[in-house]
Amino acid sequence: MQTGNKQFSPGLWPTVATLCVLPLLLYLGFWQLERAEQKSAALQHKLQRSNEAPLLSLEANTGIDSLLWRKARLSGVFDQAHIFLLDNQVVNGQAGYFVYTPFELANHNTVLVNRGWIKAEADRSSVPMLRTPPGRSVVSGLIKAPPATGILLAENTDEALAVGLYRLQHIDPAEMNEKYQLTLLPYVVRLDAESKAGYVRKWRQADSGEAKHLGYAFQWFAMAGALLIIFLLVNLKKKTDGNNSST
Repeated sequence: MQTGNKQFSPGLWPTVATLCVLPLLLYLGFWQLERAEQKSAALQHKLQRSNEAPLLSLEANTGIDSLLWRKARLSGVFDQAHIFLLDNQVVNGQAGYFVYTPFELANHNTVLVNRGWIKAEADRSSVPMLRTPPGRSVVSGLIKAPPATGILLAENTDEALAVGLYRLQHIDPAEMNEKYQLTLLPYVVRLDAESKAGYVRKWRQADSGEAKHLGYAFQWFAMAGALLIIFLLVNLKKKTDGNNSST
């Protein structure tokens, strides 16, 4: 193929390399677009769930999938004998804990309530000053799955800081039921910012992550375009005149 005084003459190996890499880059770009669409749909599902009427009770036989991201307004009593501090939680650059307390409902089901964040002292043996409301309380919050954690490097990582006060590295209701003779439901309630009985609650707004995947898709498509341009430029050579001869 000729263009003006240049001729497109692709070599074997550049052609093979381009034919192998270009489809891969395009595939990755379209895959990221698909991921962005999935994340957007998931966020819409969460928002739809959170806009439904609040649940006034929680039943043990209700599947967790049908409850996640639903709002709840519950009447019950905080367990005065158990408070759990989830370790390594950073807010505004400061290390601290999320405070979890079991909350027993009128039907005797118990759900773990994330009451918010408190700052951790530099002295790891320091016991935070905490107060759990006595008597019957009403809490409002969002039903969520227990927070995910990384790989635990040791077993029995729970630490008793005081009577009934425990520092944990992860939240697992089933495991806590066994260790502390509790009957926690398999999810948690994240206390609303307006509710009493809580601590610092600067909860992250729900974000689909769609923009991140769209950004990745743009990068992959840009790389594919750059590869194609490089392939064309490298193989577009100046045409030689076969009629020229030295004198």
